[in-house]
Amino acid sequence: MRPDPLHAELASTIEGSSLERIARREMSRRTFLLAGTAAAASATLSAWSPNARANIGGRLNLMSWEGYSLQNETARWRSQSGVTVNAAVMSNQDNVTAKLVGSPVRLDVAKYSNGYNAIYKELKVLRPIDVAKIPNYNKSDIFARFYDADMWYWNGQRFAIPWIWSLDTLVYNPKYGAVNSHKDLLKPEFKDKLTFVDNPLTTWPQIALVSSYGNKFPNLTTDELKECFKRMEPYRKQCRGFAGSNGDVISLFASGEIAACFVVWSAVPLETSKQNVKTVGAMFKSAGALWADAWFLPTTSQNIDTAHAFINQALSPQVQADACSSTVGDCVNRKAIPLLDAKTRAVRLRHHRSVARLDTAQGTATAHLDAIRHVCGLAAGVVRLPRDHLSARQETRP
Repeated sequence: MRPDPLHAELASTIEGSSLERIARREMSRRTFLLAGTAAAASATLSAWSPNARANIGGRLNLMSWEGYSLQNETARWRSQSGVTVNAAVMSNQDNVTAKLVGSPVRLDVAKYSNGYNAIYKELKVLRPIDVAKIPNYNKSDIFARFYDADMWYWNGQRFAIPWIWSLDTLVYNPKYGAVNSHKDLLKPEFKDKLTFVDNPLTTWPQIALVSSYGNKFPNLTTDELKECFKRMEPYRKQCRGFAGSNGDVISLFASGEIAACFVVWSAVPLETSKQNVKTVGAMFKSAGALWADAWFLPTTSQNIDTAHAFINQALSPQVQADACSSTVGDCVNRKAIPLLDAKTRAVRLRHHRSVARLDTAQGTATAHLDAIRHVCGLAAGVVRLPRDHLSARQETRP
């Protein structure tokens, strides 16, 4: 069979990647992020008692970002295996943390984003993963930089399994005018129409970048952090309120209450288009921030075998392909790429090519953009997001 050039190029851009710098930078955030974990555990999930199951099936208590719980993608497997998913939605990572500290509740499987590995290691809320029960996580199929990197593997044990990664970006409604830099958000057209989403993993790097401290983030002094707040004051004055989650941002766009979000899930334009509201991703350099999500087993997990089986399904080529199509995410399993439909594959390839566009006139990139470059195996420079990344992605939907 003739080799597929789209498959080969898309695979090669991921193969040359590295998330190791992200891990090192994000680990130093733990002191700041731990301050947000004092909230009481939600009643959505039942109280925890240590009574682990030893077979596949039954109830699986899961917590994930909105749109990432794989309810549709794993429907056939769940039906065949007798698994009932009790899914709770997280609006930020601290929602998960709050369920695992203080008065913990049962969570069989949950996810953490880059940086929280250090926090959860410190809190001792991670259960080691038996990779023998996750055959889809193997060195041959998983892109090298997503296999046993130190965000998920330490002290000779695996504590999480990465399954999806992508970029968040500035999103806006083009009827209010083009946004070609962050300063465009200060125009009168965006007065009371800007919002920030409560997501420290991508919002904080962008705040540091706009405040001219991107190269130092996250290692800012107290005075530098105060200066960031001071320099962000004009943007704050453009805000009517703040969004608690990606879902809130979508609703605010749909209702017309906002015209721009500082940095948010890159699939927001896809979701607002379903409500006949056009939004687009910003196209200027330095508009994006990287995230990478991994499934883990909390120490409160009871249905352990089913949790392992669920993670294995999340890594299966077809589930990876389906999730990539529905979430504007990127796969970690190389076998998923040929299963993507033609339009989605083309969009994903344009995404990877766009990350490779360098602005050679600029100097060293900011910390989080440096991390993006390393994910794609690039030399120094500034990343540009593609003009057609989000708008073309919408065409892949019915």
